[in-house]
Amino acid sequence: MHEMSIAMNIVNIACKEAQKEDAKSIASIEIDIGKLSGVMLDSLKFCYDSACKGTLAEGSELLVNELPALARCKTCEHSFEIDSFMALCPECESYEIDILQGRELKLNAVSVN
Repeated sequence: MHEMSIAMNIVNIACKEAQKEDAKSIASIEIDIGKLSGVMLDSLKFCYDSACKGTLAEGSELLVNELPALARCKTCEHSFEIDSFMALCPECESYEIDILQGRELKLNAVSVN
């Protein structure tokens, strides 16, 4: 389950940042996850508490901003939301697209006590 390793990495990064600030604990960790990132959000949330055990993040809250996947058609330059990497432009029906957003997995903020 790669969500456990992702959760552990998120907690590890957050704890390192909290230690730099001499924090006693972490209240919350905020992340961005794109719809096309390949991360199963329910699994990540399930693994998060286990990854936090014995760290400054134990008892913290995971705040997730789910980002929609957005693309722009290379043919007609129409921007639209997509559900997969193989998307059809709703305007001109071209498959030639640039994915603008949706692959992110980013740590945004760490709130400390």
